[in-house]
Amino acid sequence: MSATLDFRWLDAAARIAMPYLGTTAENPTVGAIVVSPDGVVVGRGVTAWGGRPHAETEAIAMAGSGAERATLYVTLEPCNHWGRTPPCVDAVIEAGITRVVVGSVDPDPRTGGASIAKLQEHGVEALVVTDHPGTKRLHEGFFSRVTRGRPFLTAKLAVSADGRIGVIDRGNVPVTGEVARRWTHMQRAFSDAVMVGAGTARIDDPSLTVRLPGLENRKPLRVVVGSGKPLDPNLNLFATAADYPTAVIAENHTLESLPEVVQRFPVGTEDGRLALKSGLEALAGIGIGTVLCEGGAVLNDALLDAGLIDRFHLLESDVELGADGVPATVHASLPERLTQLGYREVDRRALGCDRLRTFEPG
Repeated sequence: MSATLDFRWLDAAARIAMPYLGTTAENPTVGAIVVSPDGVVVGRGVTAWGGRPHAETEAIAMAGSGAERATLYVTLEPCNHWGRTPPCVDAVIEAGITRVVVGSVDPDPRTGGASIAKLQEHGVEALVVTDHPGTKRLHEGFFSRVTRGRPFLTAKLAVSADGRIGVIDRGNVPVTGEVARRWTHMQRAFSDAVMVGAGTARIDDPSLTVRLPGLENRKPLRVVVGSGKPLDPNLNLFATAADYPTAVIAENHTLESLPEVVQRFPVGTEDGRLALKSGLEALAGIGIGTVLCEGGAVLNDALLDAGLIDRFHLLESDVELGADGVPATVHASLPERLTQLGYREVDRRALGCDRLRTFEPG
């Protein structure tokens, strides 16, 4: 089969998995497609809710006897270790699949190329498509957690036409329209965790839930990054923590008043600031691969200073908030600040009456 066809089938495997990001717990959201020798899809699968069964076994089960002599396209190298389920590589071999095309070698040292070698030892043609964009985007959180020890962090900030994010003494004031609001909720649905700072939690008292029809069961971990002061246990985030998983990253002495159901991640300080990297590493330790930060100027500036933001979504509105507005950054304008730090604009699109600009490190 040609390299072009391989690439397209792998694209398809990544596309079917994308909508399930944020649902597979600590496991990567893998997509798999089984294609017969005459080019017909006979099986497809995505890692199931909670992380099991894995995509390969789901696709093979759908294919049944059609898996014999077929090609398996899978976004990540099949696992080669026992966990709560047997190794997927064994299921691939037993199904009679004769060719496997993967989007990336598994960075988990328990597999790390061993499945590719095992397939080849059993006479299965196995190859890796180098730098496949769909795979890289699909698994960026898993790759970050395994190789860097911290989640992939995306910041999202809505800014008025005059560079403001709220009004003094009134907190958050909506500046974007309904299309942008729905887009934001979709980003929450695809994330393992949603994060805000203590200031946003106090002033705005947000819920940080996914409020889209059909996606109400998506419940990313809600994370508050504390300051030096204790947080009010009556805040909405904590009052609903029995129904929506919630955590706080803060100095130990500020965690005592929180409800028992809230997860606590005590961290120290570095140069007078909370050790944000340590907090993110703690989240990775419980399987969090992607974090959507919806914080304000203080938290975003701190994360930028620490070099911890991997993608920045800037929503720009035509609404002006005026002189009483709270600036989006204590530095220059936010696009200028991002450029100064080596970010480049990688995408620009309209969201209804608003504009979305996406920046990533150069």
